[in-house]
Amino acid sequence: SESARFPKLADITAGKEFPFFSRAEVAKKTGPEEPFMIIHNRVYDLRPLLGNHPGGDEILTSKAGTDCTKEFEVFEHSEKARVRRDQELLVGDLLPAEHLDWDAEAKAEVASGVDQGSDLVRYIRYKAFDAMIISVAVYIYRTSHHMKPLSMLTYSRALRHLHLLMAVGIFGALGTAQAASFSEGQNKRKLLILHKQLGIGMLVGLFVRALVRLRSGIPPRFPGNKLVQMIETQSLRFFYLIMLALPLTGMASEYYLKWASSESPEDDKKNDQAAQS
Repeated sequence: SESARFPKLADITAGKEFPFFSRAEVAKKTGPEEPFMIIHNRVYDLRPLLGNHPGGDEILTSKAGTDCTKEFEVFEHSEKARVRRDQELLVGDLLPAEHLDWDAEAKAEVASGVDQGSDLVRYIRYKAFDAMIISVAVYIYRTSHHMKPLSMLTYSRALRHLHLLMAVGIFGALGTAQAASFSEGQNKRKLLILHKQLGIGMLVGLFVRALVRLRSGIPPRFPGNKLVQMIETQSLRFFYLIMLALPLTGMASEYYLKWASSESPEDDKKNDQAAQS
């Protein structure tokens, strides 16, 4: 259960009594004056979030009156976020007779996701993976045995290949983020995890690129007058600065605003406001 995974939640409700609601009662509370939502068999009033939610009010009001446990878990909220949720939004519990075992539901969803694929689908997946390995092997073979003279504008073969991998990483990160926006449930969660992993991979790629670049011979400058050369140099520096800043700031922001504990509730509130701005 959620309380077992996040022990601090028990401290918030200890010694408190909350009214019981039926699912039918919650389903009636969809208006902006009293939008309720069910998460892990508890009832929450969304009014304090209206105007402050990072995803906007529409995503809240469109789900008002429903059980959003599955959607809530897709984004892997931290214990800190769950504690703030219960402190500010919790108004009641579902009737015990209407409780759902969400741990069992999650396991069943994962199992069904595995079982629903036919033998043909699994076979295609395996062969696609084999094809990817063969393609990488062919690329490495052709690169090592068919070495054409390098262009005057290419520092080294290693950099050329690294730039290709970086381009794949960039388009992969953008593609997974776009695909996640059109997905739901476990598929959306998997795409978001892959998106984060690609971002970390891009950060590693940048460091490797810098090391390889320092060991490579520098070719003659790109042709053109001094202004063109200056624009080329500064734009390249700016590009790599942005490429480095994006994953670093994203990782730092997620840690300090979502995961890191603060010394006081006031600091937590400031962090939440910063995350929403």
